[in-house]
Amino acid sequence: MSVFIGTSNPGFAPYAMEELRRRWPGITLSGLAPGETFKLSVDGTDDEALVRQLRRDEPIFLRHLFPVREELALSEQAEEVAAALVSFAGSLSAEVRGAKVAIQVRKAQDSTFPFSSAEARDLMVPALLEAGAQTVSRGADLILSVYTAKRSLYVGLSAPRDNLSDWPGGAVRFRREEGLISRAAFKLLEAEQTFDLPLTRFASALDLGAAPGGWTSVLLERGLRVTAVDPAAMDESLYDHPMLRHLRQNAAELNFAPGTFDLLVCDMSWDPHHTARIVKQLAPALSAGASVIVTLKLMYKKPMQTIADLLASYEESFDIKRVKQLFHNRDEVTVWMRK
Repeated sequence: MSVFIGTSNPGFAPYAMEELRRRWPGITLSGLAPGETFKLSVDGTDDEALVRQLRRDEPIFLRHLFPVREELALSEQAEEVAAALVSFAGSLSAEVRGAKVAIQVRKAQDSTFPFSSAEARDLMVPALLEAGAQTVSRGADLILSVYTAKRSLYVGLSAPRDNLSDWPGGAVRFRREEGLISRAAFKLLEAEQTFDLPLTRFASALDLGAAPGGWTSVLLERGLRVTAVDPAAMDESLYDHPMLRHLRQNAAELNFAPGTFDLLVCDMSWDPHHTARIVKQLAPALSAGASVIVTLKLMYKKPMQTIADLLASYEESFDIKRVKQLFHNRDEVTVWMRK
């Protein structure tokens, strides 16, 4: 039996679990941190096979997972918990020798785990070093994962790609730059990373609903020419930027010459069906093979049905490449498409 700890964005675990049930009808699921973290068990499928299937067609709402090597009772004695962590790290000597290993420790809010994440990592580092491993925070060959629930301690060792994300719990953290126009910029940065879509490969972008300029600023930093569309004003730091044209109009009123842009991005906080109509209307302005990155706002009661309806609409004009709820998404998901 394969056992994993899965994580979604807060409030979206029921949808992540439903996606998994549809793929494996016999799957067993149980919540650990309400709405966010859960345990999944699958009979008849080994760890590698399950992860291969997930990587081949990654679920929308499953943000992160790791295979459970051991499930231990969480002792009330700090010394016993420390001994269990050190013992597990020491048991990995044959697997970690010569490897770069990251230690990721997370705990549920109701867990009685007696250590901070940093303290737990420090407890395990000597055992890994003694085994011949190098401990790192990023760029690891292997990840030693620890998740502490209310009464249980789950531990595992896996390659970063088998966790779907090499960030702890899939929580992608970008350093907040001084002068950052808006936190919405993190969504585009994460999409670039998640979809393996370097923005520098594009030349001319159309940004719909651009104000105050969070996404526009990222595109400009990547060296693109940007046409930003929004009746509202852009941040003053973008005024007079030589690569920026700001059209203070509604996106639905626009027309451009065919093939004007090789990238369209849209993070408008409008009804997602209305947004889809506008984006499709502007499809002729995109060159063949152009990419489209759009956030789909989940403002209705049935998110999975909303996504299915919107994707069916977008497929009239575009080839859907990836749909993912990013860590920086809230009540929305991000879709990458190509013309």
